[in-house]
Amino acid sequence: MSGLEVAGLRAAYGGAVVLTGVDLRVGPGEVVGLVGRNGAPLPARPYRVARRGVIHVPEGRLVLRGLSVEENLAFGAVAVGRAFGAAERERALAWFPPLGPLLPRPAGLLSGGEQQMLAIARGLMARPRLLMVDEMSLGLSPRAVRDVLAAVLAAWREEGVALLMVDQNLRLLAAHCDRLYVLAGGATTCYQDAAGRSDEFWRSVYF
Repeated sequence: MSGLEVAGLRAAYGGAVVLTGVDLRVGPGEVVGLVGRNGAPLPARPYRVARRGVIHVPEGRLVLRGLSVEENLAFGAVAVGRAFGAAERERALAWFPPLGPLLPRPAGLLSGGEQQMLAIARGLMARPRLLMVDEMSLGLSPRAVRDVLAAVLAAWREEGVALLMVDQNLRLLAAHCDRLYVLAGGATTCYQDAAGRSDEFWRSVYF
């Protein structure tokens, strides 16, 4: 199972160059973070590098609101030609137990945290080699963020996928990632041992 490697990525939108030199590596089984300094063109980030075996959970979750939780999970499998049955459903509930009682409920009636869990579980139904989760913490309470993150990391440990988390929450990424990439001025800088660096260091880098 392989991860993802990007070197010297450039991108322009509307005639303006927004990415000038993005380097990014996510190895098998790694957790890597990407954060943009204020004003960095984050909407351009991962969408340019998606390839077969890469599943992107977008900002805003985008669950199928009129379908049930179980139907959303099934969609994640069948959309890539995989079967969905009892075994796949149990896999999802092992990672995200709060979804169990909600299986028949329309996804549009879930809380923000529940929708985020569902969106990530749906992505994992495709059995990707790399899972990209975009703005996981956006609009969620601190407790919901903790619950979702714990479930994501449990699924990551079980499945062994490469995990790329793209978020504005620098503290969240620094605490849990093997490496952290900071995007500024259209290019990335890589920081190893992100969890071991001080708040003062990150303030000097990010703000």
